[in-house]
Amino acid sequence: MKKFLKKVKQISILILAISFVGCEDDDAVLPEVVAGFTYTINADNGTVTFINISTEATKFEWDFGDGSGSRLIDPVKVYSNGTYSVVLTASNGAGDSDIFRDEITILIPEIATLPITFDGANTRYDADVFGGASFEFVDNPDPSGANPEVSKVGKITNVGAAYEGISFGLGADIDLTTEKSISMNFWADAPVDILLKLEEGTGPDIETTMSHGGTGWETIIFNFNSSDRYSRLTVFADGPGTTSGTFYLDDITQIETPVVCVAESAESMSAADLNITFLSDQTANIIEDGGDFEWVDNPDFENDVNISCKVGKITKLGNNPWDNNQIDLDAKLDFNANEGLKIKVWSAIENTEVRIKLEEIGNSGNSTEQFLTTSVTSAWEELTFPFTSSDSNKYDKIVIFFDLNAENTDVYYFDDLMLYGSGGGGSCTAETNESTSASDLNITFMSDQTGNVIEDGGDFEWIDNPDFDNDVNKSCKVGKITKLGANPWDNNQIDLDAKLDFNANEGLKIKVWSGRANTEVRIKLEEIGNPGNNVEKFLNMSTTSAWEELTFPFETTDSGKFDKIVIFFDLNANNTDAYFFDDLMLYGAGNGGGGGTGDNLVTNGDFENGTTGWTGNAANVVTEGGNSFNFADVTAAGNAFDVNLSQVLEIIQGKNYTLTFDASSNVSRTIIAGIGLNEAPWTSDTETANLTTTTQEFTYNFTASFGGANSRVLFDMGAEVGTVVIDNVVLTCSDCDGGSGGGGGGGGGTGDNLALNGGFETGDDTGWLLFQNGGTAIIDNSINNGGSYSGKIETGGPSNPAFKQERIGAGTVAAGDVVQISFDHIGAVAGEGGVFNVLLFGEGAGGAVPFTHVFNPAPILSGSWTTFTGTFTIPGGTDVSEGISFLIETVCGGAAGCSVSANIDNVSVTLNP
Repeated sequence: MKKFLKKVKQISILILAISFVGCEDDDAVLPEVVAGFTYTINADNGTVTFINISTEATKFEWDFGDGSGSRLIDPVKVYSNGTYSVVLTASNGAGDSDIFRDEITILIPEIATLPITFDGANTRYDADVFGGASFEFVDNPDPSGANPEVSKVGKITNVGAAYEGISFGLGADIDLTTEKSISMNFWADAPVDILLKLEEGTGPDIETTMSHGGTGWETIIFNFNSSDRYSRLTVFADGPGTTSGTFYLDDITQIETPVVCVAESAESMSAADLNITFLSDQTANIIEDGGDFEWVDNPDFENDVNISCKVGKITKLGNNPWDNNQIDLDAKLDFNANEGLKIKVWSAIENTEVRIKLEEIGNSGNSTEQFLTTSVTSAWEELTFPFTSSDSNKYDKIVIFFDLNAENTDVYYFDDLMLYGSGGGGSCTAETNESTSASDLNITFMSDQTGNVIEDGGDFEWIDNPDFDNDVNKSCKVGKITKLGANPWDNNQIDLDAKLDFNANEGLKIKVWSGRANTEVRIKLEEIGNPGNNVEKFLNMSTTSAWEELTFPFETTDSGKFDKIVIFFDLNANNTDAYFFDDLMLYGAGNGGGGGTGDNLVTNGDFENGTTGWTGNAANVVTEGGNSFNFADVTAAGNAFDVNLSQVLEIIQGKNYTLTFDASSNVSRTIIAGIGLNEAPWTSDTETANLTTTTQEFTYNFTASFGGANSRVLFDMGAEVGTVVIDNVVLTCSDCDGGSGGGGGGGGGTGDNLALNGGFETGDDTGWLLFQNGGTAIIDNSINNGGSYSGKIETGGPSNPAFKQERIGAGTVAAGDVVQISFDHIGAVAGEGGVFNVLLFGEGAGGAVPFTHVFNPAPILSGSWTTFTGTFTIPGGTDVSEGISFLIETVCGGAAGCSVSANIDNVSVTLNP
């Protein structure tokens, strides 16, 4: 037994020893992992197939280099174009691992899409060919003409079969929604027609054919009338023809349809129906007297004024100040049958003077001439030169001067020199009365008023009416003003024998004529010897080369103050144009002047003077049966104030007002009527009027819960559909002690707004002085912060345009008062040196300015409406007996790129807030 146990023990020890030896052998032969891979790339679509060549590995982690991965042995990955670092980590169960990296680049060829230039290194320009044609892309064999670049181009070889060609399947559709033309450079050495067809689209196939002149590289434009999308473009060289040969194409591009000129269709050199359109070459008929003439292609036909193909070109030689060109006619011009001459002109020179002189052939002393100044630069403009019946049958030569006396060598273009109008056809109507007295002013030019018209930069003449065949001004004699261009403020003045009475009269009217579009006519009233005592208003003409009557209403507060009338045409334009005026007169019965219940505070409440005095989108005066009234048609219901008729006037807080008016509708509906502020916070006192189809008189009494010069009588009618007829509007105040005209200021207490028309809702510059000063200062109806209007001031290079109110609060403002100026603003400053300033001035006796204060910090412009508020305390002992003035301006110095644009609204000036 002992021997057996001993044997067992020996055997166990042997097994254990063998076991230890075996473990040492396993560690020595552990398999080593080696990671690796290869791959194949499908260059057409970017698909990569990875081939795993790792050894002794059982697990795999792929990082594809784009944030994605896989654990497959041989994964497949689709890439977009780019370079990627791919990492494979291989491992086994024994814990061994290895990493292999490789970089792959994917470059999927792009399918050709417009523009096709044949120069894309990674673009397929494979074209499908048919009908016998062949295609390849090659180096440009003839870098010249429309395609001078050394680059790749497409080569088409025709065998001479009908409808052989090439076709491109495009990588992106041609969308004809907006750009409806295809431009192509095409080469041919003989004339040939090119047919371009668009296929495989959202609409039917479309095609168009254009002709090539056979002069090598030419640009051809194919225009389509479609808004569909197409994915295939097909080109036929010679379309249905059988021309064989080699052609080249390049730069196939989609473009906006270009504007093409329109060929002239009529022309006449006869004096009877003169119409020089340059349908044919008129070089032989244009006499050169210092101006070289050429018949040329219109250099600028993409416009609405002159789209014709051929025009005349004048190049001044600079030999003499009077360089000109002349046209001799076959007979004398008839201005009984015609009103005058028109001509279209183009000049790159700002404010070019165009002068038309009519002469008798062989008798140059028998002549008449007129001139106008262009209002556009590097653009076509039509100018109108009216002549009178007294000029008829006198002249058979037309002389054209561009910039007389300039002695330059500039180039000018003209076209469509023609007679226009049906002529005077008869005689003018002689004036029968006239008055230069302030009490019944009516300057009709029945007599020569040269001695009474003061020339301050405007040359005055008493002349025959150049345009009396109309319904506005048939009179025989008028005044002519020719600005000398000496100063921006060129004007003419008329001194009166007494001060104008705007209690007995409503305002002034004047008839004006100008050859310039949107001529500004400004009437300024002054006191003789005291120009600081003034008020002014301006209007823009709505007609060109025609008479128009303008109406300037004044307030009862302007009465008994002014005995000088100053007339400006296009203030700050600094031009040398001619203007005509006539029938400068007082009009209306006035508003009275004593307060009390009998004084109508509303101007033109019976609408017999059109919309004069009224504002709002509902202002629309209709005259029927000799009676005028305001008519509005509300077609969509919304907010009551969406459709409004208003008149700006002063309301005194706490005073008692009575509003009376007639109104009716085509349906039963309501409107809101009353009085209210014309600026934020838009406080109002109103009543609701129930309208019917029968005209009713409405009367409402109000005790004003607000006050200010920028207030209004209002009619809000947008809440219901239906027409609204309003007439005979009367607003009276029973306890106002002198009525509530249009003055600034009023009372000096907190909350009284001294600024007049701070919301600009009169739609004009009432209460404001606008200074252009090289920039632009206008009333703007495109943006506002409540209401319909705002003021806009915008620099134009080195300039400082401004809005200003002068001498407000006289008799109210005192030393020690705190003046607060507040307004809303929006805009932007660009470049260096731009400034947006607010200034306050004191106004003392005798024109003294005891202080000037520039608010600092200044308002900061941004793209959203922001309110500026600044205060200033008038120093003790300061003479402000004439009130205060304030100015808001944008300023740019000489820095290149500087610009400041600002809109202002809801301007208020209050004391002791």
